[in-house]
Amino acid sequence: MQPRFNIERERNNRLFFKAYRNDKCLFQFHSQIEIYFVDEGEMEMLVGGKFQTLHAGEMSIALSYDTHAYKTPRFSRSSSLLIPAHLCEEFLTTTKGKRLITPFITDLNVYTTVKRYYEALKDESISKLTQLGYIYLILGVILDAVRFEDADSPNDTDLASRILFYLTDNYKNDVSPSSVAEHLGYSQSYISRYFKACFGITLGKYITIVKLKHAVAMMHEGKKDITYCALESGFSSMRTFYRAFHTEFGCSPKEYADQLYL
Repeated sequence: MQPRFNIERERNNRLFFKAYRNDKCLFQFHSQIEIYFVDEGEMEMLVGGKFQTLHAGEMSIALSYDTHAYKTPRFSRSSSLLIPAHLCEEFLTTTKGKRLITPFITDLNVYTTVKRYYEALKDESISKLTQLGYIYLILGVILDAVRFEDADSPNDTDLASRILFYLTDNYKNDVSPSSVAEHLGYSQSYISRYFKACFGITLGKYITIVKLKHAVAMMHEGKKDITYCALESGFSSMRTFYRAFHTEFGCSPKEYADQLYL
């Protein structure tokens, strides 16, 4: 399964916190740093390709563009904090060119300290400066608690966001690696290498996945005309659409659509 770019998170790029009961999160990524607390029960966590079941008093951290997914096997109460890049530039500078050896923190003292700052951060009466202070207290505690290693992938969150926004807004058009590169003012070879290093998938493959997901969403909405769904999703030919669909889903679009309306 390919991760999705959470465009809603990107367009609403502000500090976010929320409590959950029996939460689940589909495989996705975004530019914000996401800190996730398991407050009761347990959750199965997949972050940056690493899996672990976390229990009450444990937490995870997903850095910018780390792929992640969460699932509650039985019962959980949890909470999350999303920190946009513009509120933690020094943290991003410190971690540039690095990745977490493990994104999971199981030290109860660390969890308790970070959760205390998290609760203080939610107070609507505090000033923006105090809020920023709590953000850096949280990130400082986390920096002391985790270990990093050098990463092969680049860490230019601005360019990554620009590429993903462009694809989200233009996938219905005749978009391609060359058109992305031309729009952003880079060579195609550089953009292609950069994208593969960032996200572990080729730019061309990602464009195809975005188009397929739109086509499938239209099919789920009841638009059974497969040709219409394909062309409205940016595919220039039905042959290309059928080949890409079978590669991704293991069946033809018609077989998929027929299953929806049994």
